Amino acid sequence: MDTGEVAVGMRARYTRTGTVGVVTEIQALGGESYAVLDSTGLLYRLDQLAPAGTVREKRDRLIEDITEQLERERAAITRTDGSQFELDNSCEGGG
Repeated sequence: MDTGEVAVGMRARYTRTGTVGVVTEIQALGGESYAVLDSTGLLYRLDQLAPAGTVREKRDRLIEDITEQLERERAAITRTDGSQFELDNSCEGGG
């Protein structure tokens, strides 16, 4: 992220470890800019941070991905005439 993109109060993720937190402070040390995350209290270089999505955004993306996968699987078991294959007891084990 650019220095201008980071602001106190925004959620950020440190890309190398996946640490997520809210930026509580921005500091300049030795010519580099750093942000302090509330989850660890540690300094992270601004160019190593990425915006962290909210839990709701992640959940919505996951639901969308699962729905698309389900549609692909349903299409795989549908015959060309629109009827579906009978899958009950299709995997009976021997023994």
